[in-house]
Amino acid sequence: MALVTAVALRNAARSAMLSAGGRGFMRFVDQGGLLVCDALRRCTDDVQRSRLLDTLAAAGFACCEQDGLLYLTPGDALLAQIDCVHACSVDWNAPQCSVQALACRWLSKGRAALTDAGRQLIVDSLRLTWQDRAQDGLAALRAQAAVMQRSGDISGFYEAGAVLANWCDMQEGKKDED
Repeated sequence: MALVTAVALRNAARSAMLSAGGRGFMRFVDQGGLLVCDALRRCTDDVQRSRLLDTLAAAGFACCEQDGLLYLTPGDALLAQIDCVHACSVDWNAPQCSVQALACRWLSKGRAALTDAGRQLIVDSLRLTWQDRAQDGLAALRAQAAVMQRSGDISGFYEAGAVLANWCDMQEGKKDED
């Protein structure tokens, strides 16, 4: 199985869009979903539009249309494929030690059935890694996770931890991204 990263998810969405005959950009977005594309604006009829939406859904993306743009979020089937590539450990001398420590803590929680808050935690973790600023966004992720833990929700912790741990591995050159 290929490493599930933000870039790999964008490539999968772009490939699905192109296979449905869609054209346009596929970009990361700062809020809401993970990706945005303008392929709907380029659809010439309802058949082409339907084919595009069906193909993206079959590829595992939840789609939401707003102002002619299509916002995509990876669905549960894609999120369930996220796993930690290497054993998680913290190198306290590494520049990303704070990310490693958080990743190890979240991985130790184990998998849980995904809730809306858990899905958002995973998407926000993916968003930080594609922006290549995982360390800068840790405070927001920790706050989000603290709110979840207070309500007893550990959903998405394992997957978000795996995203962060895999990002750390890629920063260290242990695993190449697809």
